[in-house]
Amino acid sequence: MGDWREMTRECLVDIMTRLPLEDRWRWSPLVCRSWLAASRDPSLWRTLDLEPCFLSGGPEEQPRWWTPEFEAAIDAMLLSVIQWSSGGLKEVLLRHCSDRSLLVLVER
Repeated sequence: MGDWREMTRECLVDIMTRLPLEDRWRWSPLVCRSWLAASRDPSLWRTLDLEPCFLSGGPEEQPRWWTPEFEAAIDAMLLSVIQWSSGGLKEVLLRHCSDRSLLVLVER
């Protein structure tokens, strides 16, 4: 078996399209440099759908959505995706972010 680092970028991007959003955003860039580069491919970031994250949390999770820490985490993800999409971000589905992030999204 070959080394994961030797896979073509196209193959890595194809693999990453099958990963859940959180894995694609948080963990795949940590594998190695080639995975980091592939994880920033704009084709992976045409849609940012965080609704499943919100829907999976029960009512006990909802107060956490309004904390400054949660807002900062959502903002960080949104701002990263805006940058990585290279202008290709077409759809954003989320329930909460800061006004600053919304402004950046609108101005892109």
